[in-house]
Amino acid sequence: MTGKSIRKQLLVLFVPFVFGLWIASAAVGFWLISSISAEAFDKDLLNSADSVVGRLRTKDGKVVADLPPAAQAILKHDESDKLFFRVISVDGKHIAGDTVLPLPVGIFALNAPRVVSGKVAGKDVRIAEIKVPVDNGENVIVQVAETTNVRRSFQQKLLLSIAIPQLVIIVLAFAAVFYGIDRILAPLRLLQSQLALRSQADFRPLEEQDAPSEVYPLVKAINNLFQKTEEKINSQHRFIANAAHQLRTPLAGLKTYTSMGPEISDLDELQGVVKDLDRGVDRATRMVSQLLALARTDAKGDSTPVQVDLNFLVSDVVSELVTQAVLKGINLTFESSSTGAYLSGDAMSLKHLVANLVENSILYTPEGGQVLVRVQTNGSVKLTVSDTGPGIAPEERDHIFERFYRIVGTKGEGSGLGLSIVKEVAMKHNARISIENGAANQGTTFIVEFPAE
Repeated sequence: MTGKSIRKQLLVLFVPFVFGLWIASAAVGFWLISSISAEAFDKDLLNSADSVVGRLRTKDGKVVADLPPAAQAILKHDESDKLFFRVISVDGKHIAGDTVLPLPVGIFALNAPRVVSGKVAGKDVRIAEIKVPVDNGENVIVQVAETTNVRRSFQQKLLLSIAIPQLVIIVLAFAAVFYGIDRILAPLRLLQSQLALRSQADFRPLEEQDAPSEVYPLVKAINNLFQKTEEKINSQHRFIANAAHQLRTPLAGLKTYTSMGPEISDLDELQGVVKDLDRGVDRATRMVSQLLALARTDAKGDSTPVQVDLNFLVSDVVSELVTQAVLKGINLTFESSSTGAYLSGDAMSLKHLVANLVENSILYTPEGGQVLVRVQTNGSVKLTVSDTGPGIAPEERDHIFERFYRIVGTKGEGSGLGLSIVKEVAMKHNARISIENGAANQGTTFIVEFPAE
């Protein structure tokens, strides 16, 4: 199942926002320019009112508007709107003009023109009103009204002139964005095609130098993953090859002993072959167990850690190995810490670590020797396994943790995997392993120090 398309996500995220911004921008622009245009229309209307004021005369003590028909025709000439004028006294008596105009509302100062909205015959009009004195000392009010058809038509054209260019710009911007997305995603498509053509065994790194800076971290992360995967697969191949080689020897020995058995008639000789066969089976069994333990250790890298008291864990391991030590004539002792030796980790893996260290010491310590296992706490938790065996030369100490490595000339039937398991478990628990000489430079001491919680 594929994830959401980037284009669709852009549409969902930005289209409502951009169109909302477009509407708000158009509305604000329309309001601002409409206010300016309305002011211009009102100013023209006031100019018309001033024209009427300029035609006022006093005749026989009465105020008259000297507006001949030709002048009125010029004043009212407009194909789209109707224009009305009226002159009245301050007490509302009609002097001249159209009687359909409504009377002024409220009180306004002399020579202080104003423009108000009103209705004439059910139609919206804007009315310019001005109060002026005339020659006979009286004050009159001049009203000039105009319907709003031209205003509305102008505002509609104004709205379209604002909205349409903005909409075109938005469409072009989205086209540019989608074109840019195609260009930006081109390296990813190229990366996808390169990966699709590769075989499952091809871990060559991808080209990093031509990758855009935004894609470079992804390419680098993929290359790191390739490197780790290749190292892991190579390690598994080496492990399988080594395991097959190591198992071939005991199995060949077992085959030899089983083929000799039917031809042996002497009972004592047959018992010797059976004993050799038994030791061969034990060695193969031990190696298989170690291989399984190592595989489990590798697989537990992502397991959830739990709280473990190393005192109890080591005590259980030592109890299981006491019989093996007694049969070999070795004194196996355990000294626990006076306080709880708690650490966070995988209990089964830690048990393998302790068991392999102790078993390794028992295996290489001669009869009559001693193996001392100690747990100490001093900020950190420290596990110490000391024996009185032959010891390990300093130049060999860097190699004994390698898989299937055995010191040349060593007597014993180890598989060469025990200390590898110890190293793997220690690394997964961020523990530090060190090797020292035993007491009085006799034997070997393994020290595993776990970090403080």
